[in-house]
Amino acid sequence: MDLNLHLNDLLDFAASRRNFVRGSVAGGSLAVATAAGLGHAFAQQLSDIDILQFALTLEHLEANMYASMLATNLLTGKEQTYFTSFGGHEAAHVKALTDTLTKLGANPVQANAKYNFPAFDSREAILNFAKTAEDIGVGAYQGAAAAITNKAILAAAGSIVQVEARHAAIVNLLLGLDPVPQPTTASLTIDEVKAKVGPILGS
Repeated sequence: MDLNLHLNDLLDFAASRRNFVRGSVAGGSLAVATAAGLGHAFAQQLSDIDILQFALTLEHLEANMYASMLATNLLTGKEQTYFTSFGGHEAAHVKALTDTLTKLGANPVQANAKYNFPAFDSREAILNFAKTAEDIGVGAYQGAAAAITNKAILAAAGSIVQVEARHAAIVNLLLGLDPVPQPTTASLTIDEVKAKVGPILGS
């Protein structure tokens, strides 16, 4: 099944079950994780909508990252093919999460006007940053999973994190590294994710 269709099926099911949200949507009051306020939202008790907003913030970052990398025209051959595919995956994740948040009555976090990416001035710089970003994405999804209360949302997050992990494995191969260096991967706490992506987001 097409990944985006699968995600939308799962997330549409979640959207139909509004009683899963621990936060309140009434009166427009809802704690959401914005690009500038991840730490504040996640210092409080997480709702499933908070987690979806957090995931969308990271997906915006990755989608913009791949677009910026491809725009350098420094990648060729299989690397260009892989990164074009990865960028398409991240754009599909953005759309699925945005559509679901909208159906749930939340205001989806928007992409930043600008991201503080390092200079993508060589093949090595591009691959090394892609590795870092994908590893953060895997750790972030894995760390947030325990806070998800709705099983459909959890299944959708699991579908996304599998793709992110495959991206990370392929980037490792392109760098000449072991694609799966450990039998398990480490989860990242919210503070750890904030410390890693905050400078990129400008927060």
